[in-house]
Amino acid sequence: MSEDDFIHPPHAPRLQEHVGMIRWQRVGDGEWSMETARGQFVGGDSRVWRVRLYSGIELEYDLEEWAPFQ
Repeated sequence: MSEDDFIHPPHAPRLQEHVGMIRWQRVGDGEWSMETARGQFVGGDSRVWRVRLYSGIELEYDLEEWAPFQ
């Protein structure tokens, strides 16, 4: 994967806006694993987002590895 595989928004979403994050990782020859997370945006910038998951846990998502989705 390269930088061009991800869409980097020009700015972070509004505080408490509901967001989804997705990450694809190669797990074998021609095999991929997908991981998603959903919650509310609580801070960050155009490279790292802090998201409060619906379980209440706050995590940081590096946009070099994760991409936002709707």
